[in-house]
Amino acid sequence: MRDSLSDRLLRRELQDSAGPSRKVKSIYGDKNWVRDLDIVNELDGHAGCVNALSWSKSGRLLASGSDDQHINIHTYQPDDSNSQFRLATSIATGHQANIFSVKFMPHSNDRTVISAAGDHEVRIFDLEYSGATREASRASAMALNGHSRGMRNNIQDGVRHLSDGDTNCRVYRSHGDRVKRVVTESSPHLFLTCSEDGEVRQWDLRQPSSAYPSPSSRSVSTVSVPPPLISYKRYDLDLNTISCSPSQPHYIALGGAHLHCFLHDRRMIGRDKLHERAASPALSVGQLSDLDDDALGQATQCVRKFAPRGQRIMGQKDNGHITACKISDAHPNEIVVSWSGDHIYSFDLVRSPDASEVARSKVSTPQTNTSNRRARESSERKRKRRAESQVSQSPETSSRVQSRQRTEDSAEREGDVALRVRYNNGQSEDIPIARSTSPVSSLRESVMTDRQRKSYRLAKTVVELRKTMFTLNDQSAAPSNRDPTGHTAEFTSARSLAATILPQMHEITRTWRYSVDPVQEEVLLQRTLRSNRESAWRFVQASGVIARALGGQPHTASQGIFDTPLFTCIDHAPNEGSSLSDRERFGYDFLKAIFLWLDSGVGALINGFTRSSDMARYASRLPVPKDASADAFDECIVPYLLAHSSSSPVCNVDASRFEVDENRIIYQTETDAVRAFVEAVKTPFADLSNEAMEGTSESTQRRSDALIHWGLKVARGILMNAGEGVNFALVDRAFGGLGTGNNPAGREDARLRDRQRQIDTTEEEPTAESMEIVNPSGDQTSEEEEDVITMNDIRAAMGETSDEDEDDDEDDHASEDDEDEDAESSDEEDDHGQDDEGEQEEEEDSPRMMYRNAFGRRRKRGEVEREVYCSPHTRVYRGHCNVKTVKDVNFFGLDDEYVVSGSDDGNFFIWDRKSGQLVNILEGDGEVVNVVQGHPYEPMMAISGIDHTIKIFSPDARAREAARLGRGVAAADTSTFSSISWMRRRRQNRAAGATSEPAVDAGADERNAADDDEYVASGGLSSRKRMHLEYQITSQNDVERQGGNQETFLTRSMLASLAQHLRRQRAEGGGAGEDGEGGAVPGGRIVIGDDCVIQ
Repeated sequence: MRDSLSDRLLRRELQDSAGPSRKVKSIYGDKNWVRDLDIVNELDGHAGCVNALSWSKSGRLLASGSDDQHINIHTYQPDDSNSQFRLATSIATGHQANIFSVKFMPHSNDRTVISAAGDHEVRIFDLEYSGATREASRASAMALNGHSRGMRNNIQDGVRHLSDGDTNCRVYRSHGDRVKRVVTESSPHLFLTCSEDGEVRQWDLRQPSSAYPSPSSRSVSTVSVPPPLISYKRYDLDLNTISCSPSQPHYIALGGAHLHCFLHDRRMIGRDKLHERAASPALSVGQLSDLDDDALGQATQCVRKFAPRGQRIMGQKDNGHITACKISDAHPNEIVVSWSGDHIYSFDLVRSPDASEVARSKVSTPQTNTSNRRARESSERKRKRRAESQVSQSPETSSRVQSRQRTEDSAEREGDVALRVRYNNGQSEDIPIARSTSPVSSLRESVMTDRQRKSYRLAKTVVELRKTMFTLNDQSAAPSNRDPTGHTAEFTSARSLAATILPQMHEITRTWRYSVDPVQEEVLLQRTLRSNRESAWRFVQASGVIARALGGQPHTASQGIFDTPLFTCIDHAPNEGSSLSDRERFGYDFLKAIFLWLDSGVGALINGFTRSSDMARYASRLPVPKDASADAFDECIVPYLLAHSSSSPVCNVDASRFEVDENRIIYQTETDAVRAFVEAVKTPFADLSNEAMEGTSESTQRRSDALIHWGLKVARGILMNAGEGVNFALVDRAFGGLGTGNNPAGREDARLRDRQRQIDTTEEEPTAESMEIVNPSGDQTSEEEEDVITMNDIRAAMGETSDEDEDDDEDDHASEDDEDEDAESSDEEDDHGQDDEGEQEEEEDSPRMMYRNAFGRRRKRGEVEREVYCSPHTRVYRGHCNVKTVKDVNFFGLDDEYVVSGSDDGNFFIWDRKSGQLVNILEGDGEVVNVVQGHPYEPMMAISGIDHTIKIFSPDARAREAARLGRGVAAADTSTFSSISWMRRRRQNRAAGATSEPAVDAGADERNAADDDEYVASGGLSSRKRMHLEYQITSQNDVERQGGNQETFLTRSMLASLAQHLRRQRAEGGGAGEDGEGGAVPGGRIVIGDDCVIQ
């Protein structure tokens, strides 16, 4: 029997003296610690997203880097305080862009800190510098001005506020793009960085700043810039992550905008291919190719690459993007790699392929493909003949059959024009004008399978059905007996759409096939897809019933015979499971009650909710027993509806979302709607027999009025609430499609949801101050050349909507990093890295566009380390979602027993390294968890993400109790900040309220704590354990991962369409200009004032 954790701890203290190191590691890696992890502290001090965390080697200091360009140093268990953490130092770094990485230098007594940021700079700070203080740089001085009030000797409220001058800052500028990661070695002087310029550089702290000048500086020759250690610049490959193990420093792992993770060995220097060919250097030096020359000049060699399932070559259509990789310190032959939109995979660094694998790979090419050679040659001949015939028939086509270089150049020229939007908060954004026909859209149609095409058509029809049901024509006909609502045409169309796709949905659901031996994640994914298929079926069937009841007619008599049984009443989904939410249960059952009553009266309503032997599967939705009395409506149906109703309002979908609530909301809550329906049911209809009766004192209601109110207004509002989330992406994924919104149907669905969303009247949205069409040089035309475009044109281009805040994620956050101008180094700089004091020079390069031409980059991807062996993965860690932001992956435990990573859902996941089993899930951020850093020798973690705070997680029960009761700990209020789809998230956060409240007296905390161990005081930290929600979390993550990052592309494509529309309209309306382009002036500017008048 295995000893418990407490027994092992007791034995260690009493008798074990041999082998303490191994036993300590095994004890601190016990799963009980990991399962008991919970939040114990929340550290504030930053004013932006926390992108970087680093523990010192001693474990006493925690450094954090943020978008506010500050580095904060928190002391763990300070000697001068009883609190667990204390903010000791805040450094105004002088960076002019977001900080992406922070590290403590080893063997420096925790006094040297390195930072890397989006301004292309690497900075080194001495926390204990006591020499002569230099003057702070301009950026650092401006940052310190905000803390100058009440500060004495750089100390305010016990926190040291330092500038780059106070820390003897050195600035290394040899990178040409954003610096993403810093990795230290076992040396106190050397460290490595990787950048989006495709280079890995090694830096020496013994060198002054002047030894590493900027590659774009005019004052310094580019020859003096030290060569990089590794370079992928020739492939235009952005590098995002780098890892190096102290126990094997010769191995360097790299990852970036590529499918493969590359392993370099510093012991392998460049290759002399002339010597390998036994050729004479004097005769053959001119015959060296560019790749041969690069191989000769490399300081290291790529000895291996890694990809899921060992994919050897990355094709042009393959999507691969590595966000993080980490070589284990305890097991330096093992590496974990995290791919965007995929799982986390583990690889063996040194395992070589078996002899059988090598032989199989050699034999596969000449032998296994012999049977398919004739078919392939035949298809190639057919393609050649087809291409020749097309060229001969169309002279215009001949211009397309040109060299790749010419196509690439034309693609670059087409992206030379962009729409620059300036906001009144000082930010600006350049959006390139897209081509009229998207190549992605055409490629998508050509590569779809039959199932994907069917699901795409279904999803597109569902969008059209939603549009028809919820956006009726304002110019309706007068109500009549044949047209009781005045919208028979719209509801006839809706009935036809529902009748078309409902049998297709049923057929796909009936023929859906499942794996024979699926893994757990596949089971969870299939359950989610099945639940989504049922939700889509219920929405379509309910829409057909409503359309039929409101006057929708079949187009032909045969169609009426076919679809009338489908839309007799609202029914259950075929083989409906138990995953029906209360929102859907109430919505569709309430709609069922409404139309049973409108069609046939109270008797039919009671019969429709009565249980029967053949409906035992749906007994939970049939509250009326078989032998119920005539009072079953009041005794059974009404309590059932009230029990499942919510506080959500029932809105009039025909009213504008900008209307006041009195005109837009029919009932404040669903409960109020049920009570009103009860009163309506008790009021009889005034039919012909009642009108013929004299002396009737009972009040009555007209059936047509009830149909207008309950069928046209209330029912459609209930349907919108019940069908929330049934959109293009959900239907497309559920029925076997890709679920991407990069198509007209997806964009129409986004616009429809935008028109129907709630308006937060307390929110102040950013207003576009000006828009202008610019070219890469940033030049603008003179004021007399400006061409005015009216607001009506802008509204027409936007599809009569004024904001596209649908799911705008991290590009808002990342666009701040892509600065149009970079800080340049001065030609006179001292050995200590004195910062520039004069005006900074602008780069000669054109401003960096949000989109770069991907044609050439995709063509080059397959050439990156093509001949290097690719290792397949050994283990997979599933459950998280890595789509929106750049997420780190790390090991946890003294012996690296666990793998940890953040997720898009705001949680972070912990897996067992050996088995890949999910051990724990905890909520680490209000939106997205990006960084997870374990303490060097305690079972404790520091977590950061989009929030401004750092969360500390520990299994310490006493620290958890103090956090729960708010003793020395206060929950931060993050409800006013969000950088990912911030408009949408801010509404949700504000609706949920602040995360903290004013503290209560200590006596109340003690009294409540004594009564309830789960009590959380006002201002305390509630539990963040989420393992009990594993099924829901992992299922939703699987669905989101399948769909990919579609939100950003939707928003940007719409803005690019706006830019294209404006440019085309300018060219058509302005006549031929002096430049011969029809007046399409690239620098034309649109200025919109507060009164919506074009200035």
